[in-house]
Amino acid sequence: MPVLPVISLAQLAAGEPGALAQLSAACKDDGFFYLVDHGLAAALIQRYLNAAQAFFALPEPLKQRFGHDYQPGYPHTARGYVGAYGETLHPDAGPDNKQHLDWGIDRPGGAPFSGPSLLPGEDLAPGLNACAYALQGNVMEQVFPQLRQAIASALQLPPQAFDAHFRQPTLIQRASYYPAGAGTAGKHTDNGFLTLLIQQPLPQPSLRIYSRGQWLDVPCLEGAVLVNLGDMLQRWTNERLVSTAHQVLHRQPSARVSLAFFIYPDIDAIIAPIGGGPSFSTAEVMLENFDSIWVRKQGAGRARQLV
Repeated sequence: MPVLPVISLAQLAAGEPGALAQLSAACKDDGFFYLVDHGLAAALIQRYLNAAQAFFALPEPLKQRFGHDYQPGYPHTARGYVGAYGETLHPDAGPDNKQHLDWGIDRPGGAPFSGPSLLPGEDLAPGLNACAYALQGNVMEQVFPQLRQAIASALQLPPQAFDAHFRQPTLIQRASYYPAGAGTAGKHTDNGFLTLLIQQPLPQPSLRIYSRGQWLDVPCLEGAVLVNLGDMLQRWTNERLVSTAHQVLHRQPSARVSLAFFIYPDIDAIIAPIGGGPSFSTAEVMLENFDSIWVRKQGAGRARQLV
C-alpha cells in the first residue's frame, strides 16, 4: 500500500468532490501526495532521465564549465552545475553527497531567478535541454495551473484565488544525481509554493519524509509524480496547509536520478496571507533562502528547526 495519498489530477480538474476532499486532507495532514492522471508523457520523462544520467557521467572538468562561477544571471547560484558536496541543505549534516544541474524559465529583463543560463549544449549532453524544456512546458502550462486551482478549491476558495500571483511564475528546475551507496540530501523543507518530483524507479526508497510524527520511507509509485507543499504556501495559508520536512538517504547499489520542479509565484509578487498577517514578497523569501544555503551554509527552508 502507498504510504501517501494517491490523487488523480484528472478528477481534481473535473471538480470531483471526493478527489478535492482527498487533496484537502493530504495538504493539511501530510504535505506530500502522489499525483496520477497528470498527463506527463512517460516516454519524455524517461528520455530526460537518460539524458541527465549521461550528463552526470561526464568527466568532472567538463561539468564544471557550467558551474555557478560561470552563470550570468542573478543570483548565479540559481542556475548550472554543482558537484558533490557543493550544497548544504542541513547545517548539522554538512554538505550533501550529490550532484545537480539547475534550469529555470529564461526571461529577459534581469529580474532575480529569471536567467539567462549557461548550460551544456547538444555536443556534450545530447537531448538534455530539449527534454528539460519540453517537460518544463508541460508542467508549468498544463499540470501546475490545474493543481494550483484544485488546492484553492480544496481550501474552499475560488479556484482562481492564487492565479493573480502566477502570471509569470518563478521556477528552479533541477536534475539531481545520487551516487550508489552513499547519496545524501540533508533534512530540509522546500521554500516555495510547491514542488513536483519525479523519481527514477528503483526497488527501494531513498526519499524520507517526516509526517504524522515519524520519518517515513517514500517508494516510487509507477506512473505517479510526487507533490509536496512549500514554506510559502504554508505561510500564505496561515499554517492551514503544511510544508513537510524531508531528506534523501540513498543506500542502493545503483545511482539515483531525480527531476524536480520548485515552483514559486511571480518574482515581484507581494503576498498577503489568507486570514491576515504580515505580507511577504517572493523575491525576499527566495533571496534569503539562497543566502542561507549558499552563503551562510545554514540549510534550506526550515532546516535550522529540524533535529
